[in-house]
Amino acid sequence: MNQEIGSIMGFFYKVFPVKIYELEVPTDFVVPSMYFPFPRVFDGNDSNQTYMKTYNLSIKLFHHDSKQAYREAENIAEKINGNRNVIPLLDIKGLETGDYIRFTRVEVRIGDRGVANIILHWDSRYYYHQPEIPAIQYLEFESGVK
Repeated sequence: MNQEIGSIMGFFYKVFPVKIYELEVPTDFVVPSMYFPFPRVFDGNDSNQTYMKTYNLSIKLFHHDSKQAYREAENIAEKINGNRNVIPLLDIKGLETGDYIRFTRVEVRIGDRGVANIILHWDSRYYYHQPEIPAIQYLEFESGVK
């Protein structure tokens, strides 16, 4: 999940290169800037092999007024939408891995004065833990088949 958040941050930074806050926003924060909180996570069943987690991430964009913040948020959302709601996953060095995140929904909202929110929704599937069972190496039949 950290790779996904890092990839989202990288994508946003390419479109809107400003100061990024992760843990919390200090009282003397820089404007313009962005804040990436922890996403909300909902889990559920998916198949007999996998389970699914639905992520909801609300990113705040701070600017000098709400109109400018909304304009930048809408620009980022347009870049995502124009890429078929897909952004590439990045490795620790910032290079594309060949995998991607596909968003199921991208919302833009005006928040408080000088703030706009981009709310991203996406699903990720994970395999259940399976016990290690050795493969059959040799099978011998004692009787014939009729």
